[in-house]
Amino acid sequence: MTSPITHIIIGGITLDLNDVDYQVNVTHGRSSVSTQPEASTAVIVVRGSQGLDIALADTVDITAYGFRRFTGEVSDLAITHLSSTPATALTTVTCIGNLSNLGSRLTGESGYAAQTVFERAEEILTDSGESYLNGASQTLELFATGDAPQTCLDGLQSLAEWSGATYFDTPSGTIVFEAYGERGSTAYAGAWGALIEPWSFYEQSWDSFPTTFAATVLPSDGVIFTPSWTQNQFSVINDASVSHGVTPSYHQATDATSIATYGRRALTLETGLKANADANTRAAAILLAQAYPLWNLGNISIYVDQLTVPERDLVLALISGSTVVVGDLPEPAPYSQFLGIVEGWSETYTPGQHILTLSISDPRYSYQTVTWAGVDAALTWGAVNPDVIWYNVVTSDDLAA
Repeated sequence: MTSPITHIIIGGITLDLNDVDYQVNVTHGRSSVSTQPEASTAVIVVRGSQGLDIALADTVDITAYGFRRFTGEVSDLAITHLSSTPATALTTVTCIGNLSNLGSRLTGESGYAAQTVFERAEEILTDSGESYLNGASQTLELFATGDAPQTCLDGLQSLAEWSGATYFDTPSGTIVFEAYGERGSTAYAGAWGALIEPWSFYEQSWDSFPTTFAATVLPSDGVIFTPSWTQNQFSVINDASVSHGVTPSYHQATDATSIATYGRRALTLETGLKANADANTRAAAILLAQAYPLWNLGNISIYVDQLTVPERDLVLALISGSTVVVGDLPEPAPYSQFLGIVEGWSETYTPGQHILTLSISDPRYSYQTVTWAGVDAALTWGAVNPDVIWYNVVTSDDLAA
């Protein structure tokens, strides 16, 4: 049966796919909006003597249908035997994405100047030695520090907490740091600015790149409809205090209605933000995202092998931060159609089958609500739903009666 995998290259050697014992598993991004970002991973099982030629730290490139699905290096090897007569060896190759390299590379050894979050991220990403895309905030400012040696990974984690951002490694191996308000735009494959490698690096055809930044509508025929809707109070934050300045002061923001409904649920965030205005912006964003409980759709799985080629290409272009629309959701449910942001995915290749499972979050967790510029110019005040709650206006359509 034809394999969806185009090639697996380890240490510069292309594996004989006839000796790759399926499954092949790849993960990208994180499992939910509330979990810590992690490096991509891949697990490959190789049959026979090919496994003996693989070494730790060998580079790894996995491509399917002409799309790069994983870039990283070998982190673990394990050899077992199905039988001894005849001897049949299986080598399990565990691979880790380029984000993991940031855990062993230092930054900040000479301290940091007073600078924006974007400038600090640029410094840390440069010190990482990896290819990167910087989508950090260019308005939030940080105070200067003395000697502050830390790993590049710790530096990005702090910046993400202080400013409201996330980070990940793409299937092509690029490190992306992205403010929540910019989700999906930094590494958007249809923008020239995101194509930072030589053209020969990109293995898919030109017409497979996205041509619009609109949300990808997941094809109903290929979606496995087993949604698991959850909602809880533990994610609610309605009293946010954010520190700012070298000798810290605190800006506090509260939502009285949420406090009256759910009780006071407080968060104190210690940051490197410079001024009260920066702390004000950060605290307001936390309340926007978390003052009220949101429905979580959980994971949606897709039979990629059942899609048309155009549908498949759109789905395989999804990465952390991409926006998707899931329709035809079974009733009863909070929504019959869900607009969500991809936090990550896992995929499994087996003979004749390719299943991709997306982890999706509500856009409000990423501060993605409609702006005046995004409202239909023909909409009049009389046509606005009189019962609408501003907090629930995620798209322009949410305003209409």
